[in-house]
Parts: sequence; structure tokens; C-alpha cells
Amino acid sequence: MAKALGFSDDEVKLLLVAVRHMRRTFAEARGRDAAIEDYAVLYDRLFEKLRHMAGPLPANVEGLIE
Repeated sequence: MAKALGFSDDEVKLLLVAVRHMRRTFAEARGRDAAIEDYAVLYDRLFEKLRHMAGPLPANVEGLIE
């Protein structure tokens, strides 16, 4: 799926790490502001889509995104 969208496997893995970082950024503020919660939900959904696109990940990458 990632290749169909023009992404290499490595690019998808990098995107996973970046989205994980944003999810952690929003984690502390979730629930206090509806707008922040809306963005946090979007990042959660994006993370799940990218995770599905990435398929099986090596252990060293899996540890970075959890």
C-alpha cells in the first residue's frame, strides 16, 4: 500500500516515528481542550493507518513507535 502512494518502507517508518512523537505531545493536554482532543484523535487515526501500511516492523523500529 505504501508503495502505491509513493512512499518507501523507510519513509513510512519515519512517518510512524514522527506521528508517535506528536501523539505523545498531545497526550498531556488531552481532555482539557476540545480542539486539542480533535487533533489528538486525528493523529491516533493517522498512526493506525500508517502502522497498517508499514506491515511487520523490525524489533528496533517497533520499539521506537510504541
